[in-house]
Amino acid sequence: MPILRFAFPLAGCALYLVGCASSGLSARNYSVHSTTIKDRNVLLDAAQTALIAEGYRIDRVDLRNGLVSTEPIETVLQRHERLSSRTRSRRHAQVRVEPGPEFLNIYCKVALQEQMTEAHRMFESQQNRLDTPGQTPIDRDAATTNEQNTVWRTTGRDKVAERRILDIIRASIHHLSPSVPMGAP
Repeated sequence: MPILRFAFPLAGCALYLVGCASSGLSARNYSVHSTTIKDRNVLLDAAQTALIAEGYRIDRVDLRNGLVSTEPIETVLQRHERLSSRTRSRRHAQVRVEPGPEFLNIYCKVALQEQMTEAHRMFESQQNRLDTPGQTPIDRDAATTNEQNTVWRTTGRDKVAERRILDIIRASIHHLSPSVPMGAP
């Protein structure tokens, strides 16, 4: 019986760690396009142009890691994309350029996010993690800004926007090299 006392918590921790492991870049969590262009910087420039054309503001460009990330932009989500009709929502785009076996792959993800600050505060206060005796709301949030206190939850992806961004990239690099269809050897 003493073994079971330690086995269950250990098994729970192992499942938690395995469940939180990221699968990395794949067609499951990104829209993907392959190209025969070998210059990563050309593709990153095309990605920046595509994101700006779609109305995003560039937040970060990491040439070394092949990443272009945007600032979140407020948007109106369709009814099937949102959890609640009263919350604010936004989109956040990210384009990565990574080498594949033979080609460079362009990965694009547009995350849909909803503001969950009020729900988060309600759950935290119910669990007594937010309020301590004698602590006032002004004490709790005094050291941070409203932006830092805002909680956003990713609710899904906008695959249509991802395809539009990849189409713009594809059109801008088409004259440089023909693209390779997905699944090509």
